Amino acid sequence: MSTNSFFTALAASQSKEKFTPAVQSAAAKVNADALKAAVDAILAGGDDASVSDADQAAALKAGFEYATELVKMLVNEPGTDDKLKLYAYFKRSRDEEPAQPSFYQFESKFKYNAWKEISHISQQRAQALYIQQVSTAIDTIGTQ
Repeated sequence: MSTNSFFTALAASQSKEKFTPAVQSAAAKVNADALKAAVDAILAGGDDASVSDADQAAALKAGFEYATELVKMLVNEPGTDDKLKLYAYFKRSRDEEPAQPSFYQFESKFKYNAWKEISHISQQRAQALYIQQVSTAIDTIGTQ
């Protein structure tokens, strides 16, 4: 999967051509070149992939924060599977563990199980995968 749509949206946000001031503000904090290098390196690696370069790590964190704002600009909500992936990657990116649901909490069970499937990956890999998932959503749904 490609992240081209994400980086196109980032460039549009940084040049203030598109999106809300909140999205543009988040984009202004991102070093696009360092982010691209970090995302490419992490996606090429395994589940424990991360970057040790401080600039790339900072850019990845800022890029993830930008992606959390950008996802709000989608024309429609993603489908159920895509929402579950975004939820799982978001929780793992922030090193948050959702509460284990009770037997009757079906929606919470789906969310917990989606998180559980990827709970072993590194936080930085989860951030890169979140960015990739947002890029896919932009391709399939579009932005406002």
